[in-house]
Amino acid sequence: MSEIKIELPTKVGGRLAVLDELKGLAILLVILYHAGGVLVWQNFLHGDLGVDIFVILSGVGLALSQKSEPPISFMRRRLVRIMPAYWIVLTAFWALNSHFLQKEYSGLNLFLHYLGIHGWFGDIYAMSINDSFWFITLIITLYLIFCAVRHLLDDIGRLILVGGAFSWLFAYAMFATGQAGSFGHLGLRVPGFFAGLILGRLLRDGRISLQLDWPLFGGLMMFAYIPYLQGFMFFSPLAALALMSGYTFLWKKFAPDHIQSPFSVALTFMGNHSLEIFLLHQPIIREYNYYLHGRVLNEPSPSVTSIIFGILLGAVVALFLSVELRALVAKLLPREKPAA
Repeated sequence: MSEIKIELPTKVGGRLAVLDELKGLAILLVILYHAGGVLVWQNFLHGDLGVDIFVILSGVGLALSQKSEPPISFMRRRLVRIMPAYWIVLTAFWALNSHFLQKEYSGLNLFLHYLGIHGWFGDIYAMSINDSFWFITLIITLYLIFCAVRHLLDDIGRLILVGGAFSWLFAYAMFATGQAGSFGHLGLRVPGFFAGLILGRLLRDGRISLQLDWPLFGGLMMFAYIPYLQGFMFFSPLAALALMSGYTFLWKKFAPDHIQSPFSVALTFMGNHSLEIFLLHQPIIREYNYYLHGRVLNEPSPSVTSIIFGILLGAVVALFLSVELRALVAKLLPREKPAA
């Protein structure tokens, strides 16, 4: 049977520092994307690719750190890293939105949010309390997928087949039911996770082999042709992989050291606090930016300059709160690290 072999000069051992920088790049892109949304600027930069980078890196990290353990133990260990910070921020914005923004949430909505699965139930729940909270549902979905496919990491062809089938079905369910937000935010992101698993497997073992057989080509049909027939394509993970490659092999190679070094430090810091920043920043730079302008500064129609200043101030506040939130979770769970 014909096969394609891909080999690296050496396999990767331990933690890759560039992965933390790429997380920082991802959250920086997400902040810029949301800031552009507040200012109603055209999305030239496509900072939404930051989410695709997070998804790919999640697959890479899980493949690199894979160990033999029951699925329940894996889910408990992973969820302990993300849910405490999420629950704290969820509770805070539930209280703040109810009091200051006069918003009301149903018991079912809150129940689904605290479980972290609200994104499975359509846009009415996925985008309600905080637009960024759908990301928690995506993370939980990826963890469940990993539990189901981790035994296929040594059989790349079948991994691609299963990944293509699930990616198409997951996206089509949202596409066919008209859930535009969930389709774009969650549905189109899953293929990047499988790309990350394959990349992580290559980095871990230094080589992979692709058998040119029916599972491989069946998977490619599921990833490309069948979604295309339904009216959509999984494109953004490819763009995110290109952006990650550009940072790793172009910026890191050719950027001057006096620029690259402080930039890398800043990105590493943001990458280590990326979960907390993701959870906190959007309402602060958007809803509460306008709220403070209207109620405190008595500017119901603030200027663009004033909104930009509010965004910058809100971003600083979000960074500060992210550091404090991470420290708080570390105190509450001293044996576990908050998610980076």
